Amino acid sequence: MRRFNLLYAVFAIFVCSGLCDSDVSYSTENAFLQGYLDALSASDYDPRVPPDGNNGEGSPVEVFMSMHILNIHRIDDFSMDYRAQFYFRQTWNDSRLQFSDQELSFINMRDVEKLWKPDLFFVEEKEGMMHNVVSPNVFVRIKPNGEVLYSIRLSITFSCSMDFRKYPHDIQKCTFNIESYGYQRNHIELDWDRRKPDFMSVSNDFGFQDFDLIDVKPGAKREVYLSGEYSSLQVTLTFQRKSGFFVTRLCIPFIILVLLAWLSFWIKAKAMTLRLTLLLVILYFMVSLGSEVNDYIPPAPYTKGSDVWIAVCESLVFAAFLEFIAINLISQKEEKSAEKKFLKDPEISPELNLKAKKAAGNTDDVNSVVNFLTNRLTNEPKLSIRIDKIWRILYPVCFLFFNIVYWSVYCNGA
Repeated sequence: MRRFNLLYAVFAIFVCSGLCDSDVSYSTENAFLQGYLDALSASDYDPRVPPDGNNGEGSPVEVFMSMHILNIHRIDDFSMDYRAQFYFRQTWNDSRLQFSDQELSFINMRDVEKLWKPDLFFVEEKEGMMHNVVSPNVFVRIKPNGEVLYSIRLSITFSCSMDFRKYPHDIQKCTFNIESYGYQRNHIELDWDRRKPDFMSVSNDFGFQDFDLIDVKPGAKREVYLSGEYSSLQVTLTFQRKSGFFVTRLCIPFIILVLLAWLSFWIKAKAMTLRLTLLLVILYFMVSLGSEVNDYIPPAPYTKGSDVWIAVCESLVFAAFLEFIAINLISQKEEKSAEKKFLKDPEISPELNLKAKKAAGNTDDVNSVVNFLTNRLTNEPKLSIRIDKIWRILYPVCFLFFNIVYWSVYCNGA
């Protein structure tokens, strides 16, 4: 590849201009840039042809990259994407652009179309834009040794394959890759500009509503396609969901409702209306809350953490409802069985007949007979009462065990 040097053209311009001051003024830099561009246009420099590699002709051009993420506008669970705005900088060496001037450490250019640039693209891009307000947010800086810095401000919407199995306690890792569209690895080699300690940096004023950015990790790899092997860089952004909304709208209300259902075990089975109404109201509110929260949950073909929480809490309340029906039936059978047993008991019948005879025509004696029967029936041990007592202990133990398992599984950060 032919190489040219702009030294002579630029030197002639400076000699004619008589600019010999030791301090390079703004007008001097402009004059130098004008001469540089004129010489570049007059030369046989072709921006369609890549420069020689860092190790001579035939070696790949090493392109070093750095990035500063300004902000991330949104993270959308339903469309599985996020939009980021960042400075994207590329550095490479083009020996054809060398110049010699001890007064200038670099020159800035705005007309980037006059220069060769790597044909990079973002693999996971859905849509993107280059900022043009108030003018195109792009510049090129060229050093005397031919090192080119190309900087641009971009806003891009990236796709992200999200996993909601631990939702709403999930951690999402979103990766985007940067590759050359046409140049294979033997033509362009991509790498991070590790000469700079902050080659990958992030602004500190992120104001995410639903997520926290907890890690940014750059990486490099090689991609092999049918057309050949390509150099690739990647950036992995790790987001942790803020679960405050779901704690206040899902977790705390469901815990309160489960505890209210637990209190139903202290209501006697005879108070059927009160106990039944309480459990039905609790179940109604629980289903309503679950449906409302599901509007904020992205659909997925697998079970999510929120699904497990809602299902188990509703199952516990429904179990309390079934237990109430069971003990109510048992209690009715027990009363009928106790009456039959009471009337057939030979030890009780003579005493009962005697009291009945005495009670004939005497209201006080009738009341004593009723109290006698009631006390004997009440003192009989009942299975329904024992079941209620067992559930008073078993119910909170089951809920506590579920909470231990749930929070340890879904909040371990894996």
